[in-house]
Amino acid sequence: MQKIPKNVLPLLLLATTFIVGCAQQLVATPEDQADGLIPRETGLDSVSAAYAFDMSGAKVYLEPVGVAYSKRFPTASSPLRAKDYEFRDKDLVKLQEVMGETLSERFLAPRQSQLVTDKAEADYVMQLDLSRFALGAPLDPQPWLWRVYTDQSAYGTLSGELTDLEGNPVMRFSDRRDIGENFGSLGPGGRFERFTSVTFWRDMKIDLRRAFASLDDSLQ
Repeated sequence: MQKIPKNVLPLLLLATTFIVGCAQQLVATPEDQADGLIPRETGLDSVSAAYAFDMSGAKVYLEPVGVAYSKRFPTASSPLRAKDYEFRDKDLVKLQEVMGETLSERFLAPRQSQLVTDKAEADYVMQLDLSRFALGAPLDPQPWLWRVYTDQSAYGTLSGELTDLEGNPVMRFSDRRDIGENFGSLGPGGRFERFTSVTFWRDMKIDLRRAFASLDDSLQ
């Protein structure tokens, strides 16, 4: 095996450090560049925010949460249809409450900020969305299904955009989420759990707290 000359080794180490640094460099998307948002180090898939972003003591209005469902293809043998796996009006109301509660707890409170119910009072407007969303099972119990077991409560992509009073984006984030403590039943220690509306909303709260806590860490 040929030895590397001592005078070459420092140059190789410098080149390696430069390559690793370039690989780790955050790259803004064209949309973020157009809006002047800078990518941030994050545990989420992506977070970008305005330079010197600071919303301490701000009032935030939360728009109605948007939900876009993954396409389902029901089988002829199943009594359930794609519509059974979607939120009903009462579930959307509860989702809005849970989103607001967890956002306030893990992201706004550390900044002494708060949600307001009147958009006219707000300093910022937040839009949250769940896209490619799929429930593990129908939330409403079916008379012919006594018990349903799933390996997760739901999955989807959580995204958000915060805009100022002029409608200019000041923060944007996105993250794919596997909702439910028991996700990965085929892996070590994984398992199926009985699915009910109680377990779903519990898992949803836990997951949203984690997501908004990660968002908070990204913008420290």
